[in-house]
Amino acid sequence: MRNRSVYAALLGVQVFFGTLPIAIKIALRDLSAPSIALLRVTGAAVLFFAMQRTLVGERVQSRRDYALLALYALFGVVANQLLYISALTLTTATDAQVMAAAGPAFTLLVAISLRREKASAAKWAGIALSAAGAIYLVGAGFGSGSGVGNLLALANTAFYCVYLVLSRDLLRRYDALTVVTWVFIFGAVGILPWGAWALSSRPVTPGATTWLALAWIIVFPTVGAYYLNVYALKRVEASIVSVFVYLQPIVTALIAAPVLGEHPSPRLLPAGVLIFTGVLIAGFAGRKPSDGSHHPSPADQTFVET
Repeated sequence: MRNRSVYAALLGVQVFFGTLPIAIKIALRDLSAPSIALLRVTGAAVLFFAMQRTLVGERVQSRRDYALLALYALFGVVANQLLYISALTLTTATDAQVMAAAGPAFTLLVAISLRREKASAAKWAGIALSAAGAIYLVGAGFGSGSGVGNLLALANTAFYCVYLVLSRDLLRRYDALTVVTWVFIFGAVGILPWGAWALSSRPVTPGATTWLALAWIIVFPTVGAYYLNVYALKRVEASIVSVFVYLQPIVTALIAAPVLGEHPSPRLLPAGVLIFTGVLIAGFAGRKPSDGSHHPSPADQTFVET
């Protein structure tokens, strides 16, 4: 029964994340990318803060840790959000979500580069396959601009991978909800100049559909998906959780076709196969023989697109 509830939570996470680029595409009809980023991050920061105070009540212990949280916010929220939403103005929702699926392999690459993880032939092979798939997909449609959008989505994935690797030190000392709350608070401050300028320079009155899309983005693919993911991670290994990530592009493709009228690029399937195969190889290579405790490698870590 417990496994059923965990699998149901994980399925909900993938559905929520799979709908994220579609909801953003809808909101982009009325609002600019920086405006959506500011509204999303600010709304999520408020909800995360309320949850953290209610469920955890933990305080950050030093100014140095606050400074680290602010630094992590630059990678995990400011650059992440601005690049991801800007990418969706140029490429399809499905392409952007496939790029996010390369995250675990790219996280491992960052961890090896920063000497947080030991390299091996299998890990390099997995990274190379995922990179080849990403590069192949990025090369599609440069004449129409979608290639630039795919490149921005790839850059967004890279920045978020840096955040995942760097934040692991604080996650050993603080509850995950405490870390993500302050990352979003500092992220909202960081995005404020771009978002405020965008809102003031392009005054619009969003329609009801846009407000519903924004509410969905904040409540479900951001706060709801995060909470369900943490619920699952406390009950099963990260390697099990990470397998479900492969459902995200499928959910996006199935919904984007009827809702947005998207037609996937011919390069999407071979690129996706390369990326997913690389992530699997890197993930298996990153696992250590069990000694009674579970210490997931960066590639084994669930990739959550905030």
